[in-house]
Amino acid sequence: MYAIQQFKVIQINLFVSVTVDDRSDLQINEGHIAFDVGSVPVLVPARNAYKKVAKWTSGLLPYTIERSQFTAAQITTITNSMRTIEQQTDNCIRCVERTNHLTWIRIYAGTGCWSYMGRQKASDSQDVSFENSDCLYQNIVIDELLHAVRFAHEQARPDRDTYVKINYENIQSSRKNNSDRYSTTKADTLQKVYDLTSIMHHKWNAFSKNGLPTISPKANVSQSTMGSASVMTDSDIEKVKSYYLCA
Repeated sequence: MYAIQQFKVIQINLFVSVTVDDRSDLQINEGHIAFDVGSVPVLVPARNAYKKVAKWTSGLLPYTIERSQFTAAQITTITNSMRTIEQQTDNCIRCVERTNHLTWIRIYAGTGCWSYMGRQKASDSQDVSFENSDCLYQNIVIDELLHAVRFAHEQARPDRDTYVKINYENIQSSRKNNSDRYSTTKADTLQKVYDLTSIMHHKWNAFSKNGLPTISPKANVSQSTMGSASVMTDSDIEKVKSYYLCA
């Protein structure tokens, strides 16, 4: 993953049902990152922190949960995933229930699994969607929360073509833009190494139209290592701590 200027693992195609049919004000990019219509960054075909959104002050991420929309077990999955992020980052990121905070994320059961990138507003809430029940697994919740604190997908780094090959011929035609990368003016790799095992890396068959690989590693490693993490990797942790000045 990388900063934009910047899953319990199951065999599920996270990207099949990601739509926002109920939200005409949004456009989804990279499969499950939300932007307000008209504010989507210009990408280059071939993109980790997005540069044009804000950090959360002192790594504090206030939240509310629309509890009536989830089961008790699903809420536990969400809050346990938050605790995992806190523990792994040594509280560099802290998720707290909103009291009088001016900005916060509102977690609700929308259509698909998606989040905005970074703090979008000076006041008011911004949404994070976890559709019942396909989105409510630890790896997916962590992925979306890391988007919320301003991190993009690893394979969208500006330097990603050095490490992976995108097989556009195997990608669903309507999803090819989800494999674009950010330009160096839009994203910051934080001078950290590319991590094929990052929890923020898409699976080898993301958006495949024919079951064939859509992402192939150039290193001599198994393609199944991509998108299989259930928690943050050491590299993910290092990037979060570096970006939020906790290192």
